[in-house]
Amino acid sequence: MDKDISIDTTNLQSIEMSSSLAKNAKFIISKDKLNINPTINLQIDEMKSNNSRTFPPNSPKPNQVSNVLLYGIPIVSLYIEGLERLCLAQISNTLLKQFSYNEIHNRRVALGITCVQCTPVQLEILRRAGAMPVSSRRCGMITRREAERLCKSFLGDNSPPRLPDDFAFQVHHECAWGCRGSFLPSRYNSSRAKCIKCFYCGLFFSPNKFIFHSHRIGPGDKYIQPDAANFNSWRRHMKISGTPNEDIIYAWEDVKAMFNGGTRKRIMEASSENMLGE
Repeated sequence: MDKDISIDTTNLQSIEMSSSLAKNAKFIISKDKLNINPTINLQIDEMKSNNSRTFPPNSPKPNQVSNVLLYGIPIVSLYIEGLERLCLAQISNTLLKQFSYNEIHNRRVALGITCVQCTPVQLEILRRAGAMPVSSRRCGMITRREAERLCKSFLGDNSPPRLPDDFAFQVHHECAWGCRGSFLPSRYNSSRAKCIKCFYCGLFFSPNKFIFHSHRIGPGDKYIQPDAANFNSWRRHMKISGTPNEDIIYAWEDVKAMFNGGTRKRIMEASSENMLGE
């Protein structure tokens, strides 16, 4: 009788051990199935919920690969955090290959375009799509609108946007003591045009001089050292006041792209024409 009870107990222990191992293997959790923290179960349920998440039929999924035609050249794009972003390195190596890295970098900074570094997974996707070489270690991504602005500043005619003659952007900067003014696009016909009227003293300044013009209005104003080494920095420091709509923001971006270099293309074309003429 004792022998039979001993055999039954051993079988039960074996069954319990097998069941515990099976459950542990299924849920990939701790070896002791009986001592599971309730927090772990909640985390597992949350992971299952995230993995089973569905997206609307027409919405792009994260890291979805597409091709965008930019000035007739297909550029690889990825959807990152809901935005379509293009590979800046591919743009530089195709559309802007006649310009140096420093020229492209300085223009991007002047236009206020910020690169988002892709993750290792996204970089591998770009490699397989042919946008980046296998030896690449990182890649900056910019939005489609930013890519169009950057290429237009080099390749486009940079004609001023169509605005009413009496239209003015309300702008401000925070260099030195800071200042406010009205930017008149109708007067902006050269990089040194005095097209900004100071809100406080009524004097006119060119954009690169306006960021060095300031007024201390109140005792609580803070002095911020201006970036005197780079006169093109006005495009980074000067901002639109208030909450303008999207059309005004795009018009402001187009104005900032004017008279921002880009003469190299015209010089090269003129040189080529002279050589052909000879």
